[in-house]
Amino acid sequence: MEKMIHQQVEERLADYLQPFKETYKDEGFSFQIESYVTDVKVTGFFKDEYHPDKATPFCLLQLSILPDCRQIHITNIFLPDFMRYKAIGKQMISSLFGLAKQQGYDLFLVDMVNSFYRRMINRGALPCDECDDAVQIVDTTDLH
Repeated sequence: MEKMIHQQVEERLADYLQPFKETYKDEGFSFQIESYVTDVKVTGFFKDEYHPDKATPFCLLQLSILPDCRQIHITNIFLPDFMRYKAIGKQMISSLFGLAKQQGYDLFLVDMVNSFYRRMINRGALPCDECDDAVQIVDTTDLH
């Protein structure tokens, strides 16, 4: 089951991100998905501002799949400036939430900075009792 959810997460992310290669081709956007035992990491790339022939890497998304407790933890989500304020991150979270729910997993955002934590609480994510830097994404979380 663990391998199956890993593959589904990778496919969901690849399907979601693939169109952005065309949308942001002028910025040189690309991505690579790496899978480990419990983690999936998406590294993004864009043109270096000072050396347009070189790609600047960044960690677009990192998550951990915890099959024993049927949870997915998104530990990092980052978009470069040219991709911000277009709901790309929220839609990616929404897509992963749909998959998690379908597979009987809960989805959490963890290790959050306070400003992002507050924004997600205001959007209806549930705070976690044991920590102050994590929220659970639920059906009523506004991800639009």
